[in-house]
Amino acid sequence: MEQTLLLNHGMSIGLVVILSYVISYIAIPIITRAAEAKHLFDHPDEDRKLHLEAIPTLGGIAIFLAFLLSFSVSPWAEGFEGYSYLVGALLILFFTGLKDDLVVLSAKKKLAAQLTAAGLVIFGSGVIIDNFHGVFGLAEISYWVAVPVTFFTVIVVINAVNLIDGIDGLAGGIGVLASVIFGSAFLYAGQVPMAMFSFCLAGALLGFLYYNFSPASIFMGDTGSMLLGFLLSIQAIEFIALSDIPAFANVFGSSSAILPVAILAFPLFDTIRVIVKRMRRGKSIFEPGQDHVHHELLRMGFSHRDATLLLYGKSLLLIGIVGPLAWLGVNPNVLLGAVLFSSLLIFPTNGWKRALISRVFGYNWVAFRSRKWGIEFDQDKIKPLNGNESEESFEHVDKGEEAREEADSVAV
Repeated sequence: MEQTLLLNHGMSIGLVVILSYVISYIAIPIITRAAEAKHLFDHPDEDRKLHLEAIPTLGGIAIFLAFLLSFSVSPWAEGFEGYSYLVGALLILFFTGLKDDLVVLSAKKKLAAQLTAAGLVIFGSGVIIDNFHGVFGLAEISYWVAVPVTFFTVIVVINAVNLIDGIDGLAGGIGVLASVIFGSAFLYAGQVPMAMFSFCLAGALLGFLYYNFSPASIFMGDTGSMLLGFLLSIQAIEFIALSDIPAFANVFGSSSAILPVAILAFPLFDTIRVIVKRMRRGKSIFEPGQDHVHHELLRMGFSHRDATLLLYGKSLLLIGIVGPLAWLGVNPNVLLGAVLFSSLLIFPTNGWKRALISRVFGYNWVAFRSRKWGIEFDQDKIKPLNGNESEESFEHVDKGEEAREEADSVAV
């Protein structure tokens, strides 16, 4: 009887995920034609946009439609508490992102929309972090602490995902990886509505990635990145409660508060890295710039495709390190330390690893690796050796100390 039920669940989930993929896959060409007819493109500039041609940025419409329609018709939509509040939150973010993609909104207005959406699912759907499961020695926390912590988590994840949406296929692919892992854990723990939630998002993103993976013919825009970050934050928050479920706790113990950090490590790490880097220079963290991890990889000579695949692999490697430690029952605080240490080891760290290697071994290992990819460093600029790129595309605008820091930030 139980096997039959699992089989039926699996078939239903598979059909709904296929529906989500098909909706997204079919919608993108329609959106692209409409964007071309109305000249709704994202034009390249010199600040942070790396594409060379005008490309539509309305892919978030397809992600929104595919997720909302597929999850709504699934047998488990009613199992999501306060589903109407979730729909309301998604509509607010959808129209806010759409307007920003078309006419550009101020950061304050976008933040207001994000806070409103977060409030709807926190107070309407009960999506809230009320237990740290031993992290920092904390277990259950009071409601008045849980609410601001949850607001902070939602806003951070939304904007972290927005920040990594800079090269073809990166944000969408990280979203797929995270949603599949979240969904698998929810399914194992018997939380089928949340598993369906995750897999519907993964299906929608896969349909979008068919057109967004390098060379991209469409971008998700703020419409897509805000929706993606919001939906990932909900999965992360709901995941934290899994240690209360015996099926999950028997395997991973009290690690449910840390594993989401590992799953979303790349966007979170990139955000912290950029904040630290700009604070050191006295620059605003809200200004656009080419100082994200994916920018550094492009300056090292990686193509969009190779940089994206490399960051997929790094993200999976980190999860592969932390996951077995959670299975072994490592203390949550030690596990958090493992996430932080692994992130520092795996992702670029503003030249800290390069400086350490140079001091210990007296050898500029990063420069050697970079030459292998056709890039040479000097104190003032980064320039190609192979002649396949224009020197201007690799030069830093500022010289002197800032340029040296920028060159140093291209770490392993």
